[in-house]
Formats: sequence, structure tokens, C-alpha cells
Amino acid sequence: MKIGALELPNTFALAPMAGLSDVPFRSIAWQLGRPYLVSEMVSSKVELWETGKSRLRRVPVPGATPVAVQIAGTDPQVMAEAAKRHVDEGVEIIDINFGCPAKKVCRKFAGSALLADLDLVGRIVDAVARAVPVPVTVKTRTGLTTGDDLGVQAGCIAVANGAQMVVMHGRSRACKFNGSADYTAVRELKSRVDVPVMVNGDIDSLAAAQQALAVSNADGIMIGRGALGQPWLFAELAGNPVPDRPGKWQIICTHVELMHSFYGELAGLRIARKHVLAYLRNLGLAAQSKAFLQLNDAQEQLDWLLRMSRWDQQSRDAA
Repeated sequence: MKIGALELPNTFALAPMAGLSDVPFRSIAWQLGRPYLVSEMVSSKVELWETGKSRLRRVPVPGATPVAVQIAGTDPQVMAEAAKRHVDEGVEIIDINFGCPAKKVCRKFAGSALLADLDLVGRIVDAVARAVPVPVTVKTRTGLTTGDDLGVQAGCIAVANGAQMVVMHGRSRACKFNGSADYTAVRELKSRVDVPVMVNGDIDSLAAAQQALAVSNADGIMIGRGALGQPWLFAELAGNPVPDRPGKWQIICTHVELMHSFYGELAGLRIARKHVLAYLRNLGLAAQSKAFLQLNDAQEQLDWLLRMSRWDQQSRDAA
């Protein structure tokens, strides 16, 4: 699967999720199955370029290619200038966010709110595509509300203005993450554009991935929340061995160590909590979440995970 002249490592991808698909999580996903990786959403505003959050979100995953960054904003020229800055840092693909349903993004008329102004969607994509020598892609939703076709229109307009791939989440902006994803709009978009299309939404297993592809006729899949607590899903999609139970505990510990190292112990232990809770749910150990949340030291987190892995193994052996 190609975006422009760039060959993707696989036909599956890890979705950009602010505060979740950071460098530590993307690193784990890459090691397990080499999905196509896109950074967390980065603001296009120049005054936010050197904030701690923006700098961390721009850090590439060592060894992972191509390097893709997602940008958000509303002003075509500001977006174009932001894209140029990213390319100057070595970014190989620029992704534009037309899909985020979060209030703090939409109230600035960015993300999925832009589906209300298809002319602006076209002008943003055109400005960015003309500004940089690398492929430009977009991520969108089916529309503003269930039943409208604004997402399909936006995807077609984006391609007409230079986008070389479209990712569509099978929900409208109004749906947020409620209800079930509907892939029929993705199928309609795929029938109308001549660039790769990825389907996104409710993909949390190999079976769900196969179903999404069959219904949408998309070229590939992008997985967001479905990968939380189970990054080994990318190993399964790649045809690699899925880690056994002890192997999964080892991955969890490695992931937590990466978060402590990347963010520093204070911020790292806080950010680790939401990931570990997802891991515990996936392993059927959600009842242990409260004990983990009470830990306030990075080393305590790692020691607790080691003890829990041993207890888990002993419990399974006894059963």
C-alpha cells in the first residue's frame, strides 16, 4: 500500500489519539507489528510550536518509517506554514485532522467542525499540498450528523485538492464515540476516489478488522481505541506470534518504563495509569485497578506490576 510514492509498512495503522498514541505507545506498536504510525494531533499555531506538549508530540519513533504528523487548524496559510516546519524537521507525510469531535477542538472550528465548510476544507488541503513536497492525507468522519454525506463530500474535495489518502471514521461528529461504527459511507467514498482509503472505528480484533474491510471495501484499517490495552493486536494483524500471558506482562512493564523515561517519573507515572487500567481490563483484572491508582511512585508502579504478573501466573497455574 502506497501513499504517493511512499510504501507503507503494512495495510494497518495506529490512529492519532491525543494523550494516548504517544511515542511510548507507538514504539510498542511498532515493535510488535510495524503498523503505519501517525503522531498525536499537533496544533498549527506557530505560538504553540515550542510548548512542551508540541515538542513531545513531534518526536519520531526511532526506526519507524514513514514519519507522519497530524496537524489541526482552520487557516489555510497557517496550516501550510506548519506543514513546512514539520517537513523541515524530517516529516515524510502530513495528515490533516477533519475528524476530531472533541469540544475543545470543534469550538475553534477545527477538526470535524470543518465539515460544515467544505470550501474551507478544500482550501486547507490545497494550501498544504502546494506548500510541501511530501504526501498530504486527511482523516475525517462520515459527517456532522448521522445520515448526511458531508464526510464523503469532504473526502472527495480533499482528493481533488491534492490529498493522497483519506481515513474515515465510521461515525458522525454528533455520534462522538457512541453507538456502533457504520462503514457504508467509507464504501461510498472508496467508490468515488482513486487514492487509498482507510477505515476506522470499532476495530478491536482480527475478526473486526476483516469485517470492516469487507463492508467498506477500504484498502486498509486504522485502529484507535481498539488498540488500547492490547497493542499485541498489531502482531496478530501482521501474522506475527501473539505474546503469551507472561509475554504480555513483559510488554506492559516495558511500556510503563518507556513512559517514565519519556515524560520523566512524575508525569510518566500519571500518564501510565490510563494505559495500565486498559491493560488490566484486557487481561480480565479490572478489579485490581484501584490498587494501581493508589501508587504515587514510578518504581512502585513497576514493582506492583511485577508482583501482579507473578500472582496472575500462580493463580492460573492453581486453576
